Amino acid sequence: MSVYSPLKRVFSASAVMAIVACGSDSSTAPNNPATEDQLFNNAARTAWAFVENNTQPNTGLAQAHYTFQYVTTWDIASQIAATYAAHELGIIDDASYDGRIRKVLATLGSVPLFDGAAFNRFYDSHTGQMVSRDYKVSTTGFGWSDTDQGRLLTWLRILAVKQPQYASLITTVVNRLNYSRLIANGTLQGFDVAADGTRNSYAETGLGYEQYAAAGFALWGHRATNSLNPTANATTVDVLGVPVYVDKRGVARATSEPYMLMGMETGWWAQALKDQAWQLLAAQQARFDQSGVITMATEDALPDPPYYFYYYSIYHSGKSFVVEGPGLGTVVEKPRWVSSKAAFAWRAIFPTDYTLKVFNAVQPAAIDGKGWGAGVYEDSLQPTGEASLNTAGVILEAALYHKLGNSFIADPIG
Repeated sequence: MSVYSPLKRVFSASAVMAIVACGSDSSTAPNNPATEDQLFNNAARTAWAFVENNTQPNTGLAQAHYTFQYVTTWDIASQIAATYAAHELGIIDDASYDGRIRKVLATLGSVPLFDGAAFNRFYDSHTGQMVSRDYKVSTTGFGWSDTDQGRLLTWLRILAVKQPQYASLITTVVNRLNYSRLIANGTLQGFDVAADGTRNSYAETGLGYEQYAAAGFALWGHRATNSLNPTANATTVDVLGVPVYVDKRGVARATSEPYMLMGMETGWWAQALKDQAWQLLAAQQARFDQSGVITMATEDALPDPPYYFYYYSIYHSGKSFVVEGPGLGTVVEKPRWVSSKAAFAWRAIFPTDYTLKVFNAVQPAAIDGKGWGAGVYEDSLQPTGEASLNTAGVILEAALYHKLGNSFIADPIG
């Protein structure tokens, strides 16, 4: 039962649809649905090539990138998502799928935990060992992210519901976590060990990501009631004429990522979340309508220095369409790119003229036989290169959602 009341100035789905439809040009779009179906299918197979090429025999885990062997719990969830989707799409057969899933679950059931409470922030995909902040083997690790744990819990729930033959292995993994440390006073809790050894527990908040992560916990009966609420800490800001929901606490990046994942995996379990998703997409189209720059913004790994991983936010820290490195205060002007995974996901969820335009624009980001790059650069529409696991996972999810037309599970959350 939802206990959330709508905020003022909520756009209805039909109102935002009007914004999204306005001014779009689908002249480059495939008019034959079979053509688009084939593009999704081809994209899924290219995405799977990354997982196939990077899976490590000892652990069953795939590297995050071709040149980076360390993975977060979020990455591992993306691999599970990719594997599940590849099987459902007929890319891998039953035997291959079963072996892969059982190997990953066995690894998750045996890798060391940080403080015996949660999965460490990073693991070596080759060995399953925890690593420290500087990627050296560690017996202690350096903390956890509840956002990452929540993504993993969502995918473990999808597997348990859809494929109960893995339920006992999954339950073993889920029961390893110490939920009394991961949730406090109804709010998700992260933990970090600084470079100087200082230990810090903190509320892991941020509109969008917070609700996405909390849903994963709720699917297993661990309800972070404050973190689940999508309106208590929300306010609106004007982004190019579109009122976009942001976190009034001022710390959260408003990106596509959590909303498109929710849409595909569990569905938006509160109307406010769907409204927030629509408005984020509408603001991205507004930028295109007003500047001619194709826009599809989220988080991605890119080959560009100095940070190589960037958040492209529709809004953050008082600015619209801002690009930042992982830490606060790392704003850069470039790179600016059109995200391939966001293009595929939004196209699958909201098939509008604009999402079709963006979907077409990112097609050059495919790297034959290797996976999908982060996208294409806004100014040149040339591919970024550098395939990654998370991009592969989301594109495979999008291809499956495109085929099904509905979220993967619909367990009650809100």
